[in-house]
Amino acid sequence: MKGQKERPVSPGRLGRQAHPSPRSWPLTGREGVLSELTSLMGDPARPGLLIMGPVGVGKTRLARELLARTAVSQRRVLTASATESAARIPFGALAHLLPTTLPTTSGRPNLLRMLADALLADALLADVREGQQILFVDDAHLLDDGSAALLLHLAVRRGTQIVLTARSGVPMPDAIEALVRGDYAARVDLPPLDPDSVGRLLERTLGGPVQTSTAHRLWQSSGGNVLWLQQLVDAGFASGTLAVVAEVWRWQGPVQLSTQLVDLVSRRIGQLPSEVQRAAELLALGEPLGVTVLEQLTGAAVMDELDLRHLIVSEQDGRRTHLRLAHPLYGEVLRRQTPPHRRQRYCRDLAEAIQRTGMHRREDLTRVGGWRLESGDLTDPHFLLSAAERANVTMDFALAARLAQASCDAGGGAPARRALAVALGYTGHGVQAEQVHSGLPQTVTPERAELQSVQLRAANIYLSLDRPADAVALLRRTEETISDEAARAELAALQAILLATQADWPAYAQAITRARRCVSPNTPTILRMRYAECVDLFSHGRTGAALQVIESALAITSGKDDLPMLHTGLLGWLSNAQAFSGHLREAKATALAQYQQAHDSQWVGNQGLWQFYLGRIANRTGLLRTARRHLREAASTLRDDTTWGQQALLLGEWATTEAQIGDAAKARALLDQAHLVRVESYRVLHILAFQMAQPWILAAQGRLRDAARQAIRAAEDARHQQALLWEAELLHLPVRLGQSASVAARLAELADATDAPHIAIYAEHAGALAARDAASVERVCTAFDTVGMHLHAAEAAAHAARLWSRNAHTEHAQRATDHCHQLAQHCEGVMTPAVLACRTPQLTDRERDIARLAATGQSSQHIAGQLGITVRTVDNHLYRVYRKTGVTSRKELRNVLAAGLRASSDDAMEN
Repeated sequence: MKGQKERPVSPGRLGRQAHPSPRSWPLTGREGVLSELTSLMGDPARPGLLIMGPVGVGKTRLARELLARTAVSQRRVLTASATESAARIPFGALAHLLPTTLPTTSGRPNLLRMLADALLADALLADVREGQQILFVDDAHLLDDGSAALLLHLAVRRGTQIVLTARSGVPMPDAIEALVRGDYAARVDLPPLDPDSVGRLLERTLGGPVQTSTAHRLWQSSGGNVLWLQQLVDAGFASGTLAVVAEVWRWQGPVQLSTQLVDLVSRRIGQLPSEVQRAAELLALGEPLGVTVLEQLTGAAVMDELDLRHLIVSEQDGRRTHLRLAHPLYGEVLRRQTPPHRRQRYCRDLAEAIQRTGMHRREDLTRVGGWRLESGDLTDPHFLLSAAERANVTMDFALAARLAQASCDAGGGAPARRALAVALGYTGHGVQAEQVHSGLPQTVTPERAELQSVQLRAANIYLSLDRPADAVALLRRTEETISDEAARAELAALQAILLATQADWPAYAQAITRARRCVSPNTPTILRMRYAECVDLFSHGRTGAALQVIESALAITSGKDDLPMLHTGLLGWLSNAQAFSGHLREAKATALAQYQQAHDSQWVGNQGLWQFYLGRIANRTGLLRTARRHLREAASTLRDDTTWGQQALLLGEWATTEAQIGDAAKARALLDQAHLVRVESYRVLHILAFQMAQPWILAAQGRLRDAARQAIRAAEDARHQQALLWEAELLHLPVRLGQSASVAARLAELADATDAPHIAIYAEHAGALAARDAASVERVCTAFDTVGMHLHAAEAAAHAARLWSRNAHTEHAQRATDHCHQLAQHCEGVMTPAVLACRTPQLTDRERDIARLAATGQSSQHIAGQLGITVRTVDNHLYRVYRKTGVTSRKELRNVLAAGLRASSDDAMEN
């Protein structure tokens, strides 16, 4: 797997179009506002409607969509656009709508009334028989006074419905303000799009899933401004930084700005006096900055000028007030336009200003270190090393690598090289990290730093280089060469962790025994022993006990241990233990919080890891399409990152999800890829990744008996490896498929041997099915639903319905069927065999198998090959299926089987 990279796919291969034009961007995230506007348009008491918002937020597009939805063929729509140039000409914006000459009158003419009469007369000549005409004026804040007064006159007089857009935060003609003051027009403010709306807009525009961090980054950079979002996407296309990787749109590299976008933002910033320009550039390079710091650097008067120009905003952080530029793109443009010599000087000024404050904030050390790098000040290797070590602790490993390398170049010695090796390992550069580690000095009686170095090297060999045997051997050799009892115990405890994750239980027992011999173990040893014990307990199905050990271990580390991977790894096992001990909500909360932290620290490897966990949790709750989304995104994120070496495990679990959704071909391709890049590390998870998918693939192909037999064979392997948790999962799989496999007795034994509550439910489910006890199966359904395993609950409800029906209890059968349907809808409409059987009781098992395969678009010949029957048999069964379901094509069949859910072509749009 190591070193393999996937070339970005051409955007056109996944998206509907490579370069979406502004007109092709669908209106998204404005449904509520559009509904409100439509209602206001129907209010006869107010003939006017004023849509306000910042430039580029989508006011014009929304107004046009509103007019398209509300105007009927008998209503004439007059359109005008105000501009700065036309504002100098009386009635300039409306000139094309007004008569070329005015009728002669004696005395002073009533100009406004004459113009209004002319507009209304044109409406009558156009044979407007129903309703008022509509006058739409874009950018009404630029109207000349005469045009604005005419609009007010039309509103007061009635007979014309007026729709206006105007920019917020700028002066408005008094007549337009009078429209709102006099209640002749309703004002609606249009805010920027929120993050979820930007994500949906990007996916609808690009025609495929967009990486969560990419969508968030584009929302953050654009501020939810649609015009600027379009410009960023265009720049991403042009530079190639926005492309498809592993079926997901990803932004790779720094934010790119098009010339047009730079011009737009520059116009918004405006021409600044030199002192104000300097202050804006300082803030662009240092934001957020404390009020006191910026005032010391620029002066209070300059800060007031920034505020008056609406270029800065303040935010509260505890008792401190920080300043930022008013929009993220202001900083991007200002940094781009700041010459290198000024940039270096400003970074030096910022570093000195923060150092004068005493650097009390946690992030001050790394920020000052980064500014020193930018300014070219590499004279203090010890300060750079301290900043690098702090960046490693806060998981900003990219910055840590730069700082550590600078410290090395400045003579920081072995400590700097050690910090560099850590940062390299966690940024996916495991080979380079090993080269640095191997060059560090070793002693027979190691100091704390050197003992740490050995462990970091072993972690890198295990995690990044996928050489578990070498990692354990390194630790064992070092343990044998030193005499310090505490150090020996610490090394043995770390070996116990690696051996437990390898499911090498005899060697694990020996290592943990050696660690426990220490009379006075230090805190790192205790932490490592508890980590190893939690993996042991979890793997053997004692998830409740594992949770207790993990929580006690987290209380020790709190992220302060000298091996960053220990804290993160413990949190991963915490999420797993929560997910397999009936605490699915807590598991999701843990994963979401850690994903957000990884996103904030820009640790790409950890982002992918927590997307992986989110996918596993979603699968367990029955949200298979959500699980697919998380796993697909994790695969894209981890494609070029070898920090964790878990891509093969991820692909295997993704294959299981695809098979459960019903896409056997996709599942098979993913499983093949998983085996191709199979790793040696994390063997404790290999059964879940590599052996769970195959039975589900067979089930998706309609080979339910073969699937059950395959699951039982895999369960035997799990039993031999003492993987009790995975054995239970595999033994319950035939039960979910409704096969009469003799697994109830062994599941009962596993329920007694473990403390995982779901295994007890598995045993009860198997026993109730074997006894054909429908009432007991319904209790199982309730138990699954209670612990959040909703797909399992839906399948149990389907089994209960079938048993009730066989016993001629029609009312009970219908109730169970309805319950199954309700649960399946909450599970995003999955079509596992049990749920599908409940949804299509009129079909035989063979007809249902063929129908499911045909609904995926497979040809009769392909289906015949999978099921080992003739093409004629397939066609005959399909004929009966069509007759029973009332459809005439495979596409219609898909809709019937999915109970009204979207077809697979829409899967890319799902959230």
